[in-house]
Amino acid sequence: MSLTPPRVALLHPGAMGAAVGQQAAGKARVLWLPEGRSAATAARADAAGLQPASDMTALVHGADVVISLCPPQVADQIAADVLAAGFHHGLYLDANALTPERMAAVGNLFTETAVRVVDGSIIGPPPTRPETTRLYLAGAPEDTAIVAGLFSGSDLDVLPISDRIGAASALKTAQAVFQKASRALAGLAHALADHYGVADVLTEEGRRYNRPILAEPDFLPTVAARAWRWSPEMTEAATALHAAGLPDTMIRGAEEIFEAWAACRDTPPDDTGTLFTRLRQAAEQGTNSFRAW
Repeated sequence: MSLTPPRVALLHPGAMGAAVGQQAAGKARVLWLPEGRSAATAARADAAGLQPASDMTALVHGADVVISLCPPQVADQIAADVLAAGFHHGLYLDANALTPERMAAVGNLFTETAVRVVDGSIIGPPPTRPETTRLYLAGAPEDTAIVAGLFSGSDLDVLPISDRIGAASALKTAQAVFQKASRALAGLAHALADHYGVADVLTEEGRRYNRPILAEPDFLPTVAARAWRWSPEMTEAATALHAAGLPDTMIRGAEEIFEAWAACRDTPPDDTGTLFTRLRQAAEQGTNSFRAW
């Protein structure tokens, strides 16, 4: 049996990606691509013990597993770039927040190769301690077992749920419909209460009925700091709802709210008033003009 550790290519080490890469680094050699990435990304990758590659070809050459963790709107392009760089053998794990249909399309990119595709979805915060974050997998059992092996004994809990590509993506999309949209709805409720001077009473009602999302409005700036990532997830969720013959209006509204807060990218504002002002401005302009990608 070879004692050579698996070679993993990670695209890209954002907050989630770096934490996932660090969990795999205990059992594998994890590489990333510094080209075009920020100093903050480089710092995260270094702290996580990831090794830099000179270019995309060097990154995927000889990789046993490629892990794609990126904003959903660029997932297709990342997969195409990996394919163009010569990744024709190995395992491709797409762990992005995609609709099942887009996940299937990503898989179809590799049909003329020997690449095996695994559908993944991560639910929870960046994994830094046990029992907080789970990676759900869908794909051939022998392939999901390889992914599970990369993270055995780590803080990332891995659970295969189906051999059908798209199942893990469907779970992530359904979970986001509630978990993320409920944050947008809470922001809207607090903005309305603030406008009419009853914010404190709404907060107290949240405490009285043990509804933390209403009882703790101070969490809203942290939501705004992640809105630039959550807005595309709402786009995916609305598309999935439409494809399933279900109403998507509420999720389109959540997408609009996150768009209005997207300029707060990774930087929580000092107060909720700023967020409420952005919502009013977005409503007045009738367009999503605050996105800063």
